[in-house]
Amino acid sequence: MRLRNFTLSITLMLWSSAAGAQDTEPQLVIVNPNATFLAQQRALPAAEVIARGETLYQVNCRACHGADLRGGDQGGPNLLRSGIVLNDINGEVIGEVVSQGLGRMPAFGNLNGGDIEAVAGFIHSILATSETQGSTPPVDYDLDILVGDAAAGERYFNQECAGCHSVTGDLMGISSRIDDPYDLQNRWVAGGQGSRGGLTGTTTTATVTLANGDQVSGRLLRYDDFFLSLRTPAGAYRSFTRKGDSPGIVIDDPLTRHKELLAVLEDETIHDVTAYLETLK
Repeated sequence: MRLRNFTLSITLMLWSSAAGAQDTEPQLVIVNPNATFLAQQRALPAAEVIARGETLYQVNCRACHGADLRGGDQGGPNLLRSGIVLNDINGEVIGEVVSQGLGRMPAFGNLNGGDIEAVAGFIHSILATSETQGSTPPVDYDLDILVGDAAAGERYFNQECAGCHSVTGDLMGISSRIDDPYDLQNRWVAGGQGSRGGLTGTTTTATVTLANGDQVSGRLLRYDDFFLSLRTPAGAYRSFTRKGDSPGIVIDDPLTRHKELLAVLEDETIHDVTAYLETLK
């Protein structure tokens, strides 16, 4: 009995603390309490906010998270089952990840608070259309993204991209080879990663220098604070345990510049470059 009373007291204390903390947190407004799950119960922002959020999502998020939020070609996680999304109310949780980055996801400094709230509103509006919680909502996108200034896109390309890419080389006839503007835009923004191959070679390689001076190089398979594995040109699998700076490691990632640009690209620039690449028949 004493243990039971103690447990009950702890539970009440935690409940009281949580209740007090809610006074400073965004309030979730329920408009349809009889719906099956929370995403269908919650109030959504105005239609114009959702529409703006959809446009921002298509430009900044679709390549990684997919048109239906299940994850895209660039390997982003499924947002339909994301705890970050499910715990978000008006963009406060989603916004922290978008503005600061998380894991492989970079920070997006080009999105302000209003942008993030609009994107969050759009995401919640998609979840609200699911037949069951976590299931795929119906998706039918037909947005025209070829709205940029091709001349401005060419100027940006010559300034930022021409050092690695050539319109008479790897990008010759690119819009004929990738005839879907969405795919073209997603592939160039992300550097050509994806299940259907890239615009150019995008293999990340690693060179490991052992204590005795021997070097092992190959295609990088895995790399974290404790472990590295690679596949040598001869096809052999090699793995190495990391401890601080040992062994010495040099990684060559051809997508480094694309990853840096991903966090600072403006919507206008993305549309301009896409419009320019579309002219490369």
